[in-house]
Amino acid sequence: MRATERGREWRRCWAGSFLALLASTGQADWLGQHYALRLRPDFAQQTLDGEAQIELTQQSSALAKTQNTVQLRSPRLDISAVRLEGQVLPLRRLDGPEASWQVDLPAHATRQTRLSLNIRYRAQAGEGLVFGPEHVYTAFHSCQWLPCAGPDLSRASIEISLDLPEGFDSLASGRSLPAVGRVQRWQQDLPYPLYTLGFAAGRFSRVQMDSGLVGQPELAFLGVSDDTEALRAKFAPSAAMLAFFSDKAGVALPQPVYSQLLLPGGVAQEASSYALIGRRMLDPILETPQEDWVIAHELAHQWWGNLLSCAQWHDFWLNEGITTFMTAAWKQHRWGEAAYQRELGLFQKGVQRARDAGFDKPLSWPGDYPSLSLKRAVHYSKGALFMVALREHMGDRDFWAGLRHYTQSHAGRSVQAADFQKAMQAQSERDLGPLFQHWVFEGASASAPGLKAER
Repeated sequence: MRATERGREWRRCWAGSFLALLASTGQADWLGQHYALRLRPDFAQQTLDGEAQIELTQQSSALAKTQNTVQLRSPRLDISAVRLEGQVLPLRRLDGPEASWQVDLPAHATRQTRLSLNIRYRAQAGEGLVFGPEHVYTAFHSCQWLPCAGPDLSRASIEISLDLPEGFDSLASGRSLPAVGRVQRWQQDLPYPLYTLGFAAGRFSRVQMDSGLVGQPELAFLGVSDDTEALRAKFAPSAAMLAFFSDKAGVALPQPVYSQLLLPGGVAQEASSYALIGRRMLDPILETPQEDWVIAHELAHQWWGNLLSCAQWHDFWLNEGITTFMTAAWKQHRWGEAAYQRELGLFQKGVQRARDAGFDKPLSWPGDYPSLSLKRAVHYSKGALFMVALREHMGDRDFWAGLRHYTQSHAGRSVQAADFQKAMQAQSERDLGPLFQHWVFEGASASAPGLKAER
């Protein structure tokens, strides 16, 4: 199946299951399924002028009320006009906890299940949209620069056209298309979570190389201030990591190129088909090669977090806990058992912070955390320790078979903790129910059978 055809099929599968879930709770809404963007960054003003064509879908259901409005969950955007088939639609900004832009639809539109809206807007530099003197990039908070018709975790495909100054290079979700004049184009055929969609542009150095792996993407290294020789040296472990993770996942990455962009500062953020990495995170690798965690972590996210992503934020450990564990597994593979045990010790310290604060929660706990640090202690560190406990309980053969089954079964989709449990149980002769209950759903301690917690 060609990539474009596969993308359409995955969009249909995902949209059907996600909208059915919304309808079953009486909360069906207009949801963005595909975004086509034309963007022009203004480096002097640090703004982004955009035009978006959004394909929207609404599930028809007797349990779901027909919506006569579209909610654009991007209150910080300056939206100048919204059009449907050339007609300008009423638009107003809603304040409060659920701040958004509300678009009123004409009566005939509410009888349809698909719409295409044209939106003109401007975004300001800030959280999610970062400008440097001659570069710009987006990171995580997509709804700060993209008119989101749906929550951050909803999945969509995207096309991005970037109108850039002469001599600028670009990077975006998906695959590169031939430029048209000074407009550089990118297309992501498969649906990915909105928070992983993005772009970067600037005067970059670039190195591209064959990964040497059949069926796997090429590798590209880009940098704002590093030359090509430095980029090769800093990202040298990438090919071996790609081989390790693709073997454990049992799934090839769907894009033709995986890119890593080296930026000033301390950013470390995965995006669909690429990663943003700050020099402060990467430069220590040149002095201590074993400190290659940031390359490994962001690359592992291409499977666990991007290709598969949690359907709800309380299951975010499915993204971060698995990826944090896989980073440790890479270190064990590349650097030996001592390096693996060192990572486990760091995870234990993270969980101890949550214990000391009286906030050691189950992995899928749906409540609010008092700080991002404590949330990370649970979702990253405790999530990784659960993977260690699961590995020791199942044994290596069944554990890796289970992770492969989980990844292959849910590639291109959003998942819940129960999906992970079902996939792992299918490959295990031992009952995993008590372990999942203790760590994921009920238990509040990082201590479990098969893992001795350090105090």
